[in-house]
Amino acid sequence: MRLVPLRRILAASLVLLAAVPALLVAWTLGRAGSASVEELGGRILTHVAEGVQAGTENQLQSAHDVLNGLFPERLNAAQTAKAREWLRNLPRFEPTAFVITRMSPEVPTVHFANLRGEYFGVEAMPEATKVAMRAMHGTARSFWLAQEPGDRRKPLPVDASSFEPRTTIWYSGAMQAKDRVFSPVRVSPERKQLMVSLSQPVFDADGGAAGVFGADLYLQRLAEVLRTQRISARGAAFVIDDKNQLVASSAGDALFVEFPGGFALRTPKDSANTIIRAGFSALEGLRARKSEDSVAADTRLQRLPLENDTLLMVQRPFGEALGLRWTLVVAAPESDFTGEITKASKQAATGGVVLVALGTLIAFLLARGIGRRLGRLSLAAEQLGRGEVPVIQGDTRIREVRQLSQVLHDSAEQLQAFRAQVRKDAEALQQANETLEARVEERTAELTTSREEALAAARAKAAFLATMSHEIRTPLNGVVGMSTLLAETPLNSEQRDYLETIRLSSDQLLAVINDILDFSKIESGKLELEEEPVALRAAVEEACDIAAPRAREKGLELIIDIPETGPGAVPAAIKGDVTRLRQVLINLINNAVKFTAKGEVAVHVRQLKADDGQGRALLEFRVSDTGIGIPPERVNSLFEAFTQVDASTTRKYGGTGLGLAICKRLVELMDGQLGVESDYGKGSTFWFTVAAPVTELAPSFSPADAGRLMGARVLVVDDHATNVRVLTRQLQLWDMQVATAESAREALDWLRQTVARPEVIITDMHMPDMDGVAFAAALKDEPAWRDIPIVLLSSGFMPAAHESAQLFQARLLKPARQSQLFETVLRCLAPEAAGAVVAPAVVDNKKHATVLVADDNAVNLKVACAMLLKLGYEVRTAADGQQAVEAVAQAAARKERIAAILMDVNMPELDGLEATRQIQSAWGDEAPPIIAVTAAASDEDRARCEAAGMDAYLTKPLQVAALAQALEKWIGVVEAPAGAAPAGPVTAAPSAAPAVEPAAPLMDFSRLEEFREFDDEELTLTREVIGLFTADTPARLEAIAAAVAAQDAAALAVAAHALKGSASNVGATALHLAAGSLETDAKAGWPGDAAERSAELNALWVETRKAIEGWA
Repeated sequence: MRLVPLRRILAASLVLLAAVPALLVAWTLGRAGSASVEELGGRILTHVAEGVQAGTENQLQSAHDVLNGLFPERLNAAQTAKAREWLRNLPRFEPTAFVITRMSPEVPTVHFANLRGEYFGVEAMPEATKVAMRAMHGTARSFWLAQEPGDRRKPLPVDASSFEPRTTIWYSGAMQAKDRVFSPVRVSPERKQLMVSLSQPVFDADGGAAGVFGADLYLQRLAEVLRTQRISARGAAFVIDDKNQLVASSAGDALFVEFPGGFALRTPKDSANTIIRAGFSALEGLRARKSEDSVAADTRLQRLPLENDTLLMVQRPFGEALGLRWTLVVAAPESDFTGEITKASKQAATGGVVLVALGTLIAFLLARGIGRRLGRLSLAAEQLGRGEVPVIQGDTRIREVRQLSQVLHDSAEQLQAFRAQVRKDAEALQQANETLEARVEERTAELTTSREEALAAARAKAAFLATMSHEIRTPLNGVVGMSTLLAETPLNSEQRDYLETIRLSSDQLLAVINDILDFSKIESGKLELEEEPVALRAAVEEACDIAAPRAREKGLELIIDIPETGPGAVPAAIKGDVTRLRQVLINLINNAVKFTAKGEVAVHVRQLKADDGQGRALLEFRVSDTGIGIPPERVNSLFEAFTQVDASTTRKYGGTGLGLAICKRLVELMDGQLGVESDYGKGSTFWFTVAAPVTELAPSFSPADAGRLMGARVLVVDDHATNVRVLTRQLQLWDMQVATAESAREALDWLRQTVARPEVIITDMHMPDMDGVAFAAALKDEPAWRDIPIVLLSSGFMPAAHESAQLFQARLLKPARQSQLFETVLRCLAPEAAGAVVAPAVVDNKKHATVLVADDNAVNLKVACAMLLKLGYEVRTAADGQQAVEAVAQAAARKERIAAILMDVNMPELDGLEATRQIQSAWGDEAPPIIAVTAAASDEDRARCEAAGMDAYLTKPLQVAALAQALEKWIGVVEAPAGAAPAGPVTAAPSAAPAVEPAAPLMDFSRLEEFREFDDEELTLTREVIGLFTADTPARLEAIAAAVAAQDAAALAVAAHALKGSASNVGATALHLAAGSLETDAKAGWPGDAAERSAELNALWVETRKAIEGWA
């Protein structure tokens, strides 16, 4: 058998690999190019024709949609009677016409004429609505610009020419057709564009003509659609009517010619575009050779001769179903599609030849080099077989050849080394066998000793924990008890402050020790769980109640989702330790709220298994948030004791890292598991399972009360899908019929269309476009819906008292307990069962300008919003200067006007002064007036505000009269409410912050009494402001203490300023003055007595809190 050298095989293979693909590609490209030109052109032309046809028919359909807004094409008796009434009574038709003309920009005009010659038309215009009328015996039309139906305050010049509507083409055409019909295309003299009218006759009971309704459709958009079509380099499209007159053209041709006394429509023959003229001539040729119906039915691609080229054309008749006989023609020269293909084919052929030649040369060179190297490797292999070490081929540039040569060389050396190692290992193995038994005995003794030491350490740890629990708690409880007894003895104010500090510190220390000892108990197995009936929903709601104030302060949605029917339904009660279950839930929910800046925190409970094999139900609790998330590398260590995500989190959010470790141990004691699913930067879900026996509890609601809700219709309006799902499930549990809407506008549309009116409406406060207050006001404006009870749900700010009494039967803070929701709905549907409901007052629909409030302090923000709402303004808020700048930019982009800005001077991220500079720089004279709001009142502060570009200056605490006066000066739309204090000057008089004096009153309760002007009978707003102040003040005091510890004068001034502002808003006079004094001294340098004054602030806060709680 003859052997072939490898170099020849490689050369031949590489040549074939280069030549065959090149030839196949060249052949395929040539064949595909020539065969697909017509298909490509036809597909493009057909696609354009279909798109234009669909768009045009949709535009024509809009005229039908407008008339259908009045009545359908086929009228029943009631609709006919309504149309006759409109023809007889013009004012009744006008409100409907105002609405109908805003449905479509292409159909801005609706009109009618009756048999008596009366004419009435309404045309939507950008600035107003144009109304036209002709009396029965008149000859001309009169015109007005109206802002609302019936408005005749702004007449326009009368049309001097004679106008007889019964002779118009749209009137006579409808009467002749006795049906809805489009008029021929004509030119609008006013708008100088083509139009058609869709008209529909109305007949009297005896069959005689009563009149004709019409809607004008303008065709400007059709021409614009054609001009934007991408056909080809020279392709064109046009539309003609049944008289061969141009309706639209992609070439931008003039569609009509104006001459004295009228207009004349042009034909495609008059077009300046060669393709349009050629396409029309071809269409006329087809119609000459075939019948018009057969030409209309032939929508295939036509190939027609064109000078030095071929014309590809598609024609499509359309509009016949809508009452028109129009034809669309799309045409393009075939050369537009073949030029690039021919060029590409030549380039491909040239490239293929070059590639084949290069491939042949390279294949020959590679084959020769590789063959020579492989020959040398063959010789090296023979040397290896003889036990010799071959030489490495160092001169080769082929990596595989060099590696193989190296491997052969190294293999020979390793074989010699392996033989020596085998001999050495055999000797070592023999020695190890001789000493193995002695080593095993030694290791066994060491393990026994280690076990004894571990058991002794565990016993010592248990004894130590028992002793420490007693030794630490006993003296600490003694300190707490003695402090309580000492408080009942006569003490001066300074001694009582010190005593209160001791009591608070003792309570905090006791709580920390309890946590540590609880953790130690769990670790040592000393913690035992109780077993008693646990109401699951009540346990979850109680845990959420603790976190709800902080969630509302941060603007978070706190959602409870516990299904009681359907898949995953949760039993009403289980047997377990309610304290420990609630402890786990509180820890997880508080963490979720703490680490979430915006969005939602949701608590879901599901039953995974009805029976786990031991007679217990397996329940899953999930706490989800949209917070900062957890880095993947930190998830595994999250449940270790004294561990948090990282050190920066500890500094920013606080905590010891012990809570999750305790939760994990408690869940394991309840035969469950605790885990986490997190997407870093998007949020986390902590889940745990509990296995417990199911038990029963008495029902929360009486059957009689529940029966009152059965079958009642309720409408739920909320843009948050989870809230809607939870509310729907809850209401359906009581056998109520539930309808839902994602927005207030959707709810209003549903109410207009539905026959079954809801008996109660539940609406969210914060929704896009229209909030809960605006939605309720819109309902009260409609007589048909005015008496429907409305329940407001809010996750934060509640409207003022006068709005609540006028608009809402009840208000609930989220998350609403099941019992609260039940009692509220029952009170709305059956007042006799839940107590009388106060009749709402008359709604004041007066609306004022929008004011933007920028402040980082929740208390200040709440008070300012309440005052502005009382004065009648619409309010927007921003938490810092950057958000204020963005709010102004967004309003400008939406063409909305912000009438004024209340700007706090001291804010994080971007302060009020810099925010003012940015707004003034960006909008100049167009910027809204900016009014500074600050707790400082010196000439220097006033000068800084004026230099930044602020227009006015108000000091905290805000007074209603001063605020009203400032806004009236810059906006001029409100007056101060009756009973308000006399307005002082808008700019506060300069004064330095005084030091705290013994005679300074602790509280000025008149400040809280002022809130009654904005609040409801239950003082909801006042209590919410007090709650925000009491929740926020400890953090402010901690910030002051941290600045004192770091001896950071700037941070101390900022923290004291924040406390001063919030204290002034609730009338905490002593705390306000002390914080102001500390701020002034810190701005001048480091106060030497900062630590003492920080302790003084804490003491003042203890007394202030007692006074506020006593007042509330």
